[in-house]
Amino acid sequence: LPKLLKEMYTLNDNKERHDTTLPPKSVVFGSRAHLENESSASRSKVRTFLMHAFHFFVKALCSPRIKDTQCGFKLFTRSAAISLFTNLHLRRWAFDTELVVIAERLQVSVSEVGVIWHEIDGSKLDGGKLSLALVSLGMLRDMLCVRACYFFRIWKMYSK
Repeated sequence: LPKLLKEMYTLNDNKERHDTTLPPKSVVFGSRAHLENESSASRSKVRTFLMHAFHFFVKALCSPRIKDTQCGFKLFTRSAAISLFTNLHLRRWAFDTELVVIAERLQVSVSEVGVIWHEIDGSKLDGGKLSLALVSLGMLRDMLCVRACYFFRIWKMYSK
């Protein structure tokens, strides 16, 4: 948490705001991306493949700026949280990827900070290979939906 807070202060101090009467809008994503090589060694080949495939699709469909959208550590300023979550449509696994898309479209400052992470038993995706594949396909579907819905302006964006 201290690393995320420090990065949030840095974002807000360095942010050039046109209207200084408005509070800054910033979000900091905790990231395990710096541990990718270590975690690849301890994960199954299937999980490692799915991790790399997911990162590829996040980069191609959502944003090349954030490497790890799925880490649970996220820190929002109040104004950023209001702007982002009032525009959020996804309520499933890949909602984090939509948050990144919305943040970029609303010009919310986004940063990523490496966090210490330990894999533990009891993952939410421990349902076997079929379950893991189905969840992964669902996340890909959601990312394609986000890309299409914002590109074709099916989903509207509201500034708060």
